[in-house]
Amino acid sequence: MNAPHERSIPRAAKGKAKESVHWHLGWWDLSHALEGTRRPVQWSKASVIFTTHEFQPLVLARHFPTSRQFGLPSPTPILSAPAAYDPPTVLSISPTDDWLFAYFPGKGIDGVGCLWRRGSQLDNWLVHEWWSFALGAGVVTAAWTSAHREWVVSEAGTSSRLPPLGPLTPVASPLLLLVTQSHQLHLCTLPPAMPTLKISRVTLLQPSDPQLPPTDSESPGKIGGDKICTKAAIGFSYRDSTILVAMRSQLMPSHNSNQTLHNAMDIGLQLDMSQLPLPDSPFLAEWELWGEEPTISITEVTIQYRFTAPPILTRPLPPIYHPTSRLVDLVFFCPPPHVNVPNIKQEPKVLGTEAHALYLAATFLDTADYTSLPKSEIVSYKFTRREVSNPADSGPHWILQGESKRSNPTKVPCFLLPSIGRGGLLAGFLDAGGLLPRRKQKSKETITGAIEVLKLPDLTTSEDWDSIPIHSHTDHGNVDVPVSVALSPNEALVSCVSSHLLGSHVSIQALPRRVSGGLASITASHLHGDLSRQLVTAIRARYSPSDIVHALAVPTLPVDIAVNTLYNAFATMEEDSNGLMEMWTAELLGVATEVYSSRAQRLDRGPEKDMCALRWQTAHDITSLLACCGAFSACQEGDAYDLEAVWQLVGMSGWIIELVERLLRECVLAGDNPVAPGPSTPKEREIPDALSLDSPIFLHLVHPYAVSRLQAAIEHVKRFRDHVGKLAARGENSHIAKDVLMDITDSSGVDLHPLVPLLSGILQDSKQLDAQDLRRSLAGCCPVPSTRTHIRKAIDKILGTKAIDRARLFIKPSDLVDSVTRLSMSDPSQRPHKGKDIDVVNKGLLLPRQPGLVCLRCGGKSEVAMEHAIGAEASIRWQVWQRAWQWRCVCGGQWAHVQNVSSVE
Repeated sequence: MNAPHERSIPRAAKGKAKESVHWHLGWWDLSHALEGTRRPVQWSKASVIFTTHEFQPLVLARHFPTSRQFGLPSPTPILSAPAAYDPPTVLSISPTDDWLFAYFPGKGIDGVGCLWRRGSQLDNWLVHEWWSFALGAGVVTAAWTSAHREWVVSEAGTSSRLPPLGPLTPVASPLLLLVTQSHQLHLCTLPPAMPTLKISRVTLLQPSDPQLPPTDSESPGKIGGDKICTKAAIGFSYRDSTILVAMRSQLMPSHNSNQTLHNAMDIGLQLDMSQLPLPDSPFLAEWELWGEEPTISITEVTIQYRFTAPPILTRPLPPIYHPTSRLVDLVFFCPPPHVNVPNIKQEPKVLGTEAHALYLAATFLDTADYTSLPKSEIVSYKFTRREVSNPADSGPHWILQGESKRSNPTKVPCFLLPSIGRGGLLAGFLDAGGLLPRRKQKSKETITGAIEVLKLPDLTTSEDWDSIPIHSHTDHGNVDVPVSVALSPNEALVSCVSSHLLGSHVSIQALPRRVSGGLASITASHLHGDLSRQLVTAIRARYSPSDIVHALAVPTLPVDIAVNTLYNAFATMEEDSNGLMEMWTAELLGVATEVYSSRAQRLDRGPEKDMCALRWQTAHDITSLLACCGAFSACQEGDAYDLEAVWQLVGMSGWIIELVERLLRECVLAGDNPVAPGPSTPKEREIPDALSLDSPIFLHLVHPYAVSRLQAAIEHVKRFRDHVGKLAARGENSHIAKDVLMDITDSSGVDLHPLVPLLSGILQDSKQLDAQDLRRSLAGCCPVPSTRTHIRKAIDKILGTKAIDRARLFIKPSDLVDSVTRLSMSDPSQRPHKGKDIDVVNKGLLLPRQPGLVCLRCGGKSEVAMEHAIGAEASIRWQVWQRAWQWRCVCGGQWAHVQNVSSVE
């Protein structure tokens, strides 16, 4: 006999002649939504997905898309008695991405709330505070409010910031709001607003009384049982200190026997059982009152910071009556003051009407007798803010204006998410059934539903956004349906956590995209239009673009779409940067590094994979040159340099010389080709010449940003060499440093003296190129064909001088020592194990067996943010420069500890 949660497969389906097997949605698939036992999930701005362990009180984290995972340290009560606590039921990360809250319910004991604070590394989270919650007063939901402002980009390419969402504090510090089972609101003020964590409590079922603040020790019991809050949502509005709290409660048996209606020891029953109770009995049966209440309680909360008034004021509003079904989802959505919805012709909205609207969406399910598809209903309630002109007016600020309903006879809603970018709600709908994949198929996924965009307030499906199928994992006739979801930082993807009854899985689902020309298919033109605007938003907000890059790194997607997407992002940033484009160029190159690196990792071996590897390496080299120029400038004193950082600058000089040699080797190989650029017949033009001039490394000779950084770096090395060469070595250490530097510069295949003015002339020529060609070359990290004439001219200039010593350029002493077969005819970066022991930031040697950091974007390793990396003997100027890279790599990627990061790929 099958287990209750298994699918019943028809007997005919077990034969070989049966081509397909069906699955059917059952009530057990929705049990977690009905019982409120979902695993919470959060997706941070740094692209880290936080979840909980299935059975243990642990918080787990996984970086997307690298699948590198780590765990958060547990607070003291959990470490001392892990078996006494359940997995966290509430997870919430702050908008500033540096605070995380979790609530661990106790097994018959008080629960524990914990606050973590993030360090400079992505996986460096430390317990900051923990405190207890009384039994029956655990946390139901959590929300954050801060001065953080979201960026939005209009279809015209104009960037703007939304107002702060929610109440503001006098100090730029986030506020944590908690709704408890005892219908209380806990306002947690964090440092630096307070020296330590401060918690203010207020009741939500009655107007607040500052003279009698509630405590968790008070019993929630009452006549008929305990009223426990089981579902709650916190609604913020823009530029408003007033919030709304919605709650759904259950009446449960009281823990205090003195509060029950009947005496458990009263055995004085009448012998005649047919007699009815007296008509004046207040209640016929106490247990008939137990269960979910038919109303949604709404409370208006005002948070203000005045010396003459209490900080929190509550005002209960009339409850919302909905008795027929069980509530499974409750979410608020506040439309931004100026939502830009593409391709919708409508009159401009007046700021102050829609900006003061707040929607509450609720999902209800009715399982009836558990034998048929549950009946579902989505209801939206619109609240409008009442303009208060008289300060003495004590009436409510928010008024319920109306409601809209949507019934789903053939589908069951499984989640609701507010989406600012789409101007509505993202709703997931599950089908009543479908086909299971065949046993011989490699894919173990099947379509179980669809994700749609719902318009507010009528909850109709938006025609401007297509519908995306939900793919679920299958195993032995069972399918995983999403029970908990979280939006990615840029609203490009959604993370879904399934029920642990069938083995919990975390899946990543695509989200609806804008329909182009009335078609539901994704076309290239509007694909890179939407993605480019999302990239601009991520760059300006300094969010991780990994969810957007994931769509551009799909191997089946042509590389031209990725290039066009980056090109549009570059163009948008350039047009809306007020002449300060260079401050964003490094960020854009970092995104390009991630795009082409991700494509190179996912592509099979071939020319396109090799080209993508060269593209991202070129972008990374440009950002590294920028960092090297910053290091030399930080240690520079006029024409001299801080000699306390001599060894660090020597190592950086060696890396710059290697990059220049790599570029000049390509110039020599391209210059030896006799075929001239320009229009010619196919017979006259040979493929090797075209490939050599289109090599991504020639971007250092094409784009002014790259040429200027290369010129500045070479000029720093030349000046540093001249400064050290004039000094007399006073000790063994300085003598060795001087000899090493002289060997790096004078024994290389490059003469720096004629190279500096030569690059100056190439820089002036590059500024005369077409602006669109330069932008497309930077977006593709590879020169476009129209720049070949300029490249050929630059190569001829370089080869026409005495800046190159070909013998030393191609033949290194180490090659002669190892073997003649290892002559340097190829790129040194392609040799085995080359660059594995080089610090990606300071270009020095990494210490063996020393814990370090790894960049989750480029994979480079470094020790700049480690405590042992900066010693007391190091230069003060060098320390200041090095500390600037404690949070990010030179490519803009996040740091993670090498020894604590494990891959589950």
